[in-house]
Amino acid sequence: MAFSLSGIRSQALAKCGICETDRPIKWKCIDCDNLLCNHCKEKVHPQFQNAKDHRVVNIKDLGQPTVVELNINKQYLTELTAVQCMSYCHDDSLWICYNRDKKIQRVKPEGTKLNILSNFNIMVYGIAVTQSNNLLISTGKSKLKQISSKTGALTDSVYNMSPFITSAIHITSDNKVLVTGGNKYSKVVILMNQNGDHERVYEHDQHKQPIFTFPRGITSTRNGNIHVFDEVSDDRGRVVGWGYNQYLYRR
Repeated sequence: MAFSLSGIRSQALAKCGICETDRPIKWKCIDCDNLLCNHCKEKVHPQFQNAKDHRVVNIKDLGQPTVVELNINKQYLTELTAVQCMSYCHDDSLWICYNRDKKIQRVKPEGTKLNILSNFNIMVYGIAVTQSNNLLISTGKSKLKQISSKTGALTDSVYNMSPFITSAIHITSDNKVLVTGGNKYSKVVILMNQNGDHERVYEHDQHKQPIFTFPRGITSTRNGNIHVFDEVSDDRGRVVGWGYNQYLYRR
């Protein structure tokens, strides 16, 4: 999203996406999607992974915000009460689910209808399709379930975040698995490789304070930056982000 200079000046709460201080905002990293003060642009941002390839521009050069118009081309009616999660498959089919229905379906748009290809009665809290087109499912337990794209069988996967309970799932560009979760003592994000090995556990910041309140959603960029939607209260959330160098920012 582009910002005009006048727009930034009118937003009293706009702060540097890294240090979150009241230093004047002068720059924006297009790749990180972060507003930057002079200090963080010169001293902190260069430490990010692949920072030398990032596009950092002066906010005066950003121009006017781009206007995006969305038009609904087609609408489809599902058998679900609502669609809570949706994940795209490589064969143009979709996995959709709603945990109150305790149901997940693989559907494919055909004309004006959704053709149901698979149907499972299971509680679902998060889904993600791997690069091999298998579906990973968080069922509110420590181990992720998996539906094979070849056999259609529902089995346990190799991904286990015990003693934590799984929630949201995301597949990175290098086919690793990020899972949010927690228990009554702590909330975490765990990065696992294709064998299910825990490569990194994100739980505390550099001051040894808990990073998350309730991590509800997760995604990552092609440069390896991770972004988590953290629910702070019933009516307030925030985005917590970091690169593989683990420098955290909250906004």
